[in-house]
Amino acid sequence: MNKSNKHRSNNGNTPATHENVVNLGDEFMTSTGINSNEVVHPQGRNGCKEKRKRLNDENDVVDVLKKLQCTIEKKIEFNQKELELKREKDMKKFEMREQTLRKDLKLKDTAQKLKFKDQELRERAQKRQEQHRIMNQDISKLTPAL
Repeated sequence: MNKSNKHRSNNGNTPATHENVVNLGDEFMTSTGINSNEVVHPQGRNGCKEKRKRLNDENDVVDVLKKLQCTIEKKIEFNQKELELKREKDMKKFEMREQTLRKDLKLKDTAQKLKFKDQELRERAQKRQEQHRIMNQDISKLTPAL
């Protein structure tokens, strides 16, 4: 075969001519998969490349989806922890408020009891003063009633 105008085809039976050579810029490629360097490529080479490319793209998509899923799981875990901390904080706040209310109620109860005792003591003191006043009255000024 002549190298200048005929090329070896991938199956070896049909010679490539200038009619089936396609101009692709700097490199000449035949429609049967032979370039100007007479390198024979298998017929399904582009299909394999596309299949590999599709597989790589699918793997990239799977990787991105895995990363996204991981990110979402981390976000969910973070949100759950945050919610748990908030619940604990709210519970502590509620307990503190409850303790404060109980202390306030106890103080008010104690204050009311002290107020009643104070009032009772004042009443007793008034009664004692009244009794002292009655007892200290001069009886000599009174006329005997006999």
